[in-house]
Amino acid sequence: MERIYFRCTFIITILFAAVFPPGAQAQVKLQLINEYPATSITADADLRFAKEVEKASGQAITIETKQDKDNPFKGDEQVKAVSQGKTQMGTLFGGVLGNDNSLFLLSSLPFAAKDFAQAKALYECAKPALAQGAEKLDAHLLYVTPWPPSGIWSVQPLTNEADIKALKIRTYDATSKSVFERLGAQSVQLPYSALAEKLQKNEVNAVLTSGDGGAGRKLWTQLPNFMAVSYSIPLSYTIINMDTWRKLDDAQRTVLTNAAEKVSAESWAGVEQRIEANYARMRENKMTLNTSPPDSIMTALKKAGEEETTQWLKDNHIPKNEAGCVIKNDA
Repeated sequence: MERIYFRCTFIITILFAAVFPPGAQAQVKLQLINEYPATSITADADLRFAKEVEKASGQAITIETKQDKDNPFKGDEQVKAVSQGKTQMGTLFGGVLGNDNSLFLLSSLPFAAKDFAQAKALYECAKPALAQGAEKLDAHLLYVTPWPPSGIWSVQPLTNEADIKALKIRTYDATSKSVFERLGAQSVQLPYSALAEKLQKNEVNAVLTSGDGGAGRKLWTQLPNFMAVSYSIPLSYTIINMDTWRKLDDAQRTVLTNAAEKVSAESWAGVEQRIEANYARMRENKMTLNTSPPDSIMTALKKAGEEETTQWLKDNHIPKNEAGCVIKNDA
């Protein structure tokens, strides 16, 4: 019996090797797009994710990252590209995904989280609903990457509400656009990839973004002032096309899931350190940093933010008394 078993095993092994020769076994090639530059926290996370996946799979799964100008898709096109399988994966800012499903705007609600611990708790609370939201876009949610808090980059320093009203500001989602419009500013919602042209044409004189995003694009060349209003701690979401996900076998999906969990944990652990690193880069480039914004500006922003959050809850059919995981900042 042992001899027969050995012969059968030997024959099966030969047949398997003939059908799947070495170096050609279950080779999977994936593309991951991101509109932010490689120095940004989200693009850095993508590079680490790709490296981790390739290492864990023994190079059986390779990921090509397409970042910033190498990304062939811009703004809302990125969502469609992943949903339709034109690219396999995308790391997409919540504001971009929010144009298709406003639930993805949750993390960027104004002053909803006052620190990273609250921002993470907010995400964990909403994770099941966000995963379902990704499925409605024909995608599977792999991981999220937190951004440092959003501030205002501007041509002129901001000292009072009148200065806010004088802004022509780039905002990153429907909520932030409405917040600044409530304050009397001219506000335009733009994906990051469209920002450079608007700045060159002087069509905007301020940008709502983190120190991380602005430093990555060297915004100090045109916007030498930064006010740390800590408007929100937004997220970028890394998703994979659902058909692509389903075609992977269990072992391959496990590799991607484990790598996603590791990279996301590292990003949450390291994001706070990036704030001071970004500030250091700003100072090196002769920027004026205001880390103690005027009370009048903060009061106006928080009032407009509360009004907009109330509207968001209404639009998403969330009663305010049931929004415990949404309204985090009671200061």
